[in-house]
Amino acid sequence: RGGATLSAGGKAVEGAGYFFEPTVLSGLTPQMRIMNEEPFGPVALLVPFDTVEEAIAESNRVPFGLASYAFTTSMKTAQALSTYIEAGMLSINHQGIGLPEVPFGGIKDSGYGSEGGTEAIEAYLNTKLVTQYN
Repeated sequence: RGGATLSAGGKAVEGAGYFFEPTVLSGLTPQMRIMNEEPFGPVALLVPFDTVEEAIAESNRVPFGLASYAFTTSMKTAQALSTYIEAGMLSINHQGIGLPEVPFGGIKDSGYGSEGGTEAIEAYLNTKLVTQYN
């Protein structure tokens, strides 16, 4: 709707519930609703860019920052993305973010703090510093 191209998926899965096939949309513009919301579903938004700076600016434009995914063959690009993308989680060249041993959390309107991993338990610990001189 609104001019995006349905490149793959987009159909409801048979059975009970409100489940959809993994969906890929292309031909998107920044004005489109899906480009300004935080969809929780199996949807990938394909947006071409000319420079890494342009891609970072588009990613950071929205008030959400749960997760970002990027694919690149350039270590320089990967480093720039790692440094400048505003998201609680960034996956480069794979989709493996959701593991129990790593922190899970977002920034901006996507949440505050994280859960999972050693970072999550720190709020429940009583830390003590002991120094001694003999």
